[in-house]
Amino acid sequence: MNHIKILGETMTLTEARRVQAHILGNGHADFLLKHPIKKLLQKKLTEHFELQPLKILERIEDPTDKSVRYLFESYDQTLIEAVRIPLNKPGCFTICLSSQAGCAMACDFCATGRLGFKRNLEPWEIVAQFWQIRAEALGRVTGAVFMGQGEPFHNYENVIHAARILSSPSGCCVDAKKITISTVGLVPFIRRYTEENHPYRLIVSLTSAIPEKRAKLLPIASRWSLEELADAMKAYVAKGNDLITLAWVLIKGMNTDMDEVLALKKLMGDTPFKLNLIDVNDARADGFQRADDVERNNFFHMLQKLNVPIVRRYSVGNSRHSACGMLSGKRLKELHVIENSKMSS
Repeated sequence: MNHIKILGETMTLTEARRVQAHILGNGHADFLLKHPIKKLLQKKLTEHFELQPLKILERIEDPTDKSVRYLFESYDQTLIEAVRIPLNKPGCFTICLSSQAGCAMACDFCATGRLGFKRNLEPWEIVAQFWQIRAEALGRVTGAVFMGQGEPFHNYENVIHAARILSSPSGCCVDAKKITISTVGLVPFIRRYTEENHPYRLIVSLTSAIPEKRAKLLPIASRWSLEELADAMKAYVAKGNDLITLAWVLIKGMNTDMDEVLALKKLMGDTPFKLNLIDVNDARADGFQRADDVERNNFFHMLQKLNVPIVRRYSVGNSRHSACGMLSGKRLKELHVIENSKMSS
């Protein structure tokens, strides 16, 4: 099929791709600008097509790392968070995207998990986060990571749809290899993702290789055993991927000892993997604490002695305590206070 019907007019697929590229590239739907589609169709699209962006409620820049956290509101007052993250290369950024409002995974160290699950985001809401933030970036946005609010594989179809738009030449033109999709370990969807052979990077949040500890930190771990998760990750590598990337949230006194290192090596065996280490970002007074420099460096050295490849990732927004979910939680509390005051007056 080389043609589609829209507003009673015939449009070629090439024209449809141009329209999509125009919207996503320019962030508006004024089709009367110089554009290579039929004049009548230009007029009809401009009259009938309304681009509904997300409403930006807050922008908070961290003075230390220069990341910018956005709080958006969608058409139904759903709150969505995303972050523009500066890369090591000057003038280049990546964008951390949310896939859900809230999250059902209830990870103990995660602010979003404490909000509970609200709803899945639609593909357009995910893509809108990207192009609205990109429009404000003073530089090049070269990548996207699905590591914001929500569990991406709990909204699998919409996330894959959004990733395709982000990486499409008629979409946002992001290199597919610079799009990363994370999961806390939904084994059936890791297997599905592997079978479908998607080009995007995959990262699995492990955080502990000891079953009892992992189940305490990530309740979803009680659903599938570590052995089942490891089998799914090994199948992913066997499919032709170079390695599997594991995310490890460093927590003081919890997951930074030799027992964890040995358990990790035993779990992964000969399967090539890389470990992304990131400090916990928990603003609660009685919450999880960050490992200090001595504890962190000791863990690094133990990993290196056993030839575990590691990458140190820095948690952005630390000086403002801006972990994912905190802005939404703050806004929801404010609305709750307002509603209560209205009821009591």
